[in-house]
Amino acid sequence: MRESVTMLITAAISTLGFSILFYVHPRRLFVATLGGVLTTAVYLLAGHFLGGELLPNLIGALVGAGFSEIMARFTKVPVPVYMVPCVIPLVPGSALYETMFNFVTGSYTAAAAAGMRALEIAMGIAGGIVVASVIGLFIRPPKKKVRQKKF
Repeated sequence: MRESVTMLITAAISTLGFSILFYVHPRRLFVATLGGVLTTAVYLLAGHFLGGELLPNLIGALVGAGFSEIMARFTKVPVPVYMVPCVIPLVPGSALYETMFNFVTGSYTAAAAAGMRALEIAMGIAGGIVVASVIGLFIRPPKKKVRQKKF
């Protein structure tokens, strides 16, 4: 329980910092940070019930990307304004570090294992984003065609 609260707090701080670093408008910082915390909370819940790396990351990214699609329409901004900060807490930084550290120190078996873990996490994140984006395309109302004047 204590680890989960710590992860949620660090997810909020990292999402906020990343959003500031990449010039998310100050009016949108709260929503972007909320998305990162939501994504992390769903990831933790899915990890508790399902275990592994692929499904919790996929479900977390799916919820985060869905949240981004909804909030982008509600606030009338492009979807990546919220989507990128939402998935930042899921990025497999420790697995990538372990991969490179083990590779540099010559532990190729451990590097391969950590690399496969990082790949599994990345595939889960990408899969969740793709599924949410496709669903968003089907739900999005069609744009009205603008008639162009012919001269």
